[in-house]
Amino acid sequence: MCRWIVYVGEQALMLEDLLIRPDHSIVKQVNNRFLPGLYYGLEEDDKDELEIQATWINVHGFGVGWYTDTLSEFDPSVKGMQPAQFRTIAPISTDLAFGQLCAHTASKCTLAHIRDASFPPVVEVNNHPFIFGQYAFMHNGLVADFAPIRFDVMRRIYQLQDTVQTLFLASSVPNSNYVFNIRGNTDTEHLATLYFAHLDVIKAGILSETGMHPRNAPGLIPFDIDSTDALLLALVNTIADIHKIQRRHKLGPFTPGKDRVGNKFNLCITDGGNQMLVSRWRDAKEGYPPSLYLSLTAGEKLNRKYNPVLPDPKTSEDINNTDVRIDSVRELVERYQHLPPTKQGRHVIVGSEPCTEYVADWGLFDQNQCVIVDKNQKLKIINLAKFFQKGREHEFKRYHFNDVFDTISKTNSERNSPAVDIGVPAHGIELPQDKSNAFEIELDLKG
Repeated sequence: MCRWIVYVGEQALMLEDLLIRPDHSIVKQVNNRFLPGLYYGLEEDDKDELEIQATWINVHGFGVGWYTDTLSEFDPSVKGMQPAQFRTIAPISTDLAFGQLCAHTASKCTLAHIRDASFPPVVEVNNHPFIFGQYAFMHNGLVADFAPIRFDVMRRIYQLQDTVQTLFLASSVPNSNYVFNIRGNTDTEHLATLYFAHLDVIKAGILSETGMHPRNAPGLIPFDIDSTDALLLALVNTIADIHKIQRRHKLGPFTPGKDRVGNKFNLCITDGGNQMLVSRWRDAKEGYPPSLYLSLTAGEKLNRKYNPVLPDPKTSEDINNTDVRIDSVRELVERYQHLPPTKQGRHVIVGSEPCTEYVADWGLFDQNQCVIVDKNQKLKIINLAKFFQKGREHEFKRYHFNDVFDTISKTNSERNSPAVDIGVPAHGIELPQDKSNAFEIELDLKG
C-alpha cells in the first residue's frame, strides 16, 4: 500500500519538519512501519492481511504539494492560496532537490505521498498528489478490479464532462476536458477525475439554486459552493458511481463468493489550503482498510521553533506494540477538548502512519470514517457508510443533497442539456454492522 500525510493548520510548518526530521517521517516510511494499535482486537485473518500489506515497500515515486499565495502577489487574477507541486521517481531519501525544497519552504497546508504501484509504469505523472485547480487529491488503496472497469469509468467521466461543457460550467480542469486531462494510467487519477467532474456539476447546481431566489433570501440548499458539504457529496457520488459500474460487472465488492474483495479508499482532498476531507474506507464484507491516524497536537513537537531537537517518547509508551490499544479518532477528539492550546495553534495532521512516536498524540480511524475540517476550523467526524446502507434516503434529505440533485435536473431540463444520472444510490451495499457505525461528532477547533 502507498503512504501519505497531510498537515493543515493556522500556523505554517516547515516541510522539512513535517516530512524529513520526524522519528518516523514519510521519508522513513518507504521501508519502515510504525502502526500502533492497528491490530488490537482483530481476528487472525484480518490481522494477517494487514501484516502482509505492511511488508510492501514504497519505491515507485514520491510527490509533495504545498499551498502558497506567491502567485496571487504577482497575478491579480489569482486569488488566495494555490497548490504547488514537486514529483519525482528518484529515491526520495537521497533526492537533493527535494531536500533543498523542504529546507526552505513552509506552508499552512502540505501533502506528501509515497507510491507503491499497483501496476506499471513508474513515471512522474502517476505520482500523487493530483492537482485540480485549487484542489489536491491523494489516495492509499485501490479501485477493485480497475482494469476491466476502466473504460466504463472513463465513459462516466465523459458523461459528466458533456454536461459541464454543454452548460458552460466552471471547471477544475483546462477547457473542461476531463478525459484529456488524465495523463497517467493509475486508478487514483481516474478516481480523482471522476470526483472533480462530480464536484463541478454539484457546484453548478448550488449556484443555480442560489440564483432562483431574491438576493439574501434563503434557499433550499444551506451550503455554498466552497463548503465541505459539497466536497462530501462529490465523494458520495464518486463511490456510488464506482459501485454501480462494479455491480454491473459483478466485480469488486459485488464479486460472488469473494468476501475480501472491495475498494480501499483512504483519500485526502484539500481545498484552498484551509479545508480538508479525509476518509478511511473499505467496502468488502470482510477485512479492514489500510491504516490511517489523526493528530491535533503533534505539530508543536514537529516545529523546530518550539523543539529544535525532537523529544523522545515517554518511557511509558509502548511504541513498538501493534496490538496495544490506542485512542480512536473519536476518543482523541474528545480528549483534545480538555487540553490547553498548543504553541503550534490549531492544526490537524492525518497520515497513513504516525510521523512521531508519541502514541498519545495520535488516534486511529475507524473503518468507513470520514473527517472534515472546514474554513471556520470546525472538525466533523462522519460515518460515510450511512450514505450507502438502508435508510440512506433519510441521510440525503438531512444533508440537503436531494435538493442539489433536484436543482441539477431542473437546470439540465431548462437548458435542454443532456440529462445526467445523479441521485441517491439505487442499491445499497452490505457491510458488517460493527464496521459501519463510525461515531459522529463535531468539534470547534477554535475552542
